[in-house]
Amino acid sequence: MNPLAPRLLAPLLLAAGCALLTACSGDRDPAPAPPSPAVTATAPAPRAPEPPKMPIDPYRISNAEHAELRAAEQLLVNACLERLGSDYRSPHTAVVRPAPEAPYGITDRQWARDHGYRIPPGLQSRPDPDAAQPDATAQALITGGVAYAEDGEPMPFADVEKVTRYRGRAVPEGGCLGEARRTLAERDDNRDLTGVPRDIYGEAYQKSQQDPEVKRVFAAWSDCMREKGHDYASPLDPSNDPRFPEDPPASADEKRTAVADVACKERTGLVAVWHRVESAIERSLMAEHPDELAAARADRETRLANARRVNARHD
Repeated sequence: MNPLAPRLLAPLLLAAGCALLTACSGDRDPAPAPPSPAVTATAPAPRAPEPPKMPIDPYRISNAEHAELRAAEQLLVNACLERLGSDYRSPHTAVVRPAPEAPYGITDRQWARDHGYRIPPGLQSRPDPDAAQPDATAQALITGGVAYAEDGEPMPFADVEKVTRYRGRAVPEGGCLGEARRTLAERDDNRDLTGVPRDIYGEAYQKSQQDPEVKRVFAAWSDCMREKGHDYASPLDPSNDPRFPEDPPASADEKRTAVADVACKERTGLVAVWHRVESAIERSLMAEHPDELAAARADRETRLANARRVNARHD
């Protein structure tokens, strides 16, 4: 079972979303990887609770924005593969549904009653088992045999050949995926300019949990839950309870626990306190990095604007 952990890693390209209502977010995308097979999402989808707004939001890339970027990257990668003469195409199913972001755990009573801590099938995107998989040659064309560190330093894949030419045509540095990302960023390098806001987002979340005021409200929430027959030290614990099923639907016990969880958060004012403290920590950290944040915001806005244009042409 996936724990309700702070700021989980973003899915690679079009990978499936998290199985629990967790703190999933678009904080960090590891080294570039070949586009995943097509991802399908069941419908109709319930409305996911909106995460609280944070001061760092205009500078970081959210889960939903990561989904937009990955969809646009996939389209650009396929155009590049066609230009190079490759027969492989990564199946495209438009922007997939990203995992909901829930940094403070479950906060919606109706969601708790209906789904417990699960993300229902209507909000999950899953790989298509019948989609064509890239062979070694296609993987090499997609990645160029390298990935990039945050500072743009190339990192060769141990098991993927580095390709510079294919059928008489030059393969872009970093392959079609490297080219796609440079196209969206309108830059000639593969630096990650959003690392600072991503780090601030995660650091403030971790530090907030050590704040005395947040610890006090955690203790009050824990006392409230104990009164209702549930023994948890932290509001991040219930979704990782091994008594609950790993996949939807939620059990009746899980739903009862989730309803009690929300009720205790409301009684103690946990979300308001935690959000206020975390926001203050974010602002303090942000004040130390004005130049990096300005660059990150411009980079985020450029990439998203270009991704939305690419996606719109294929709607």
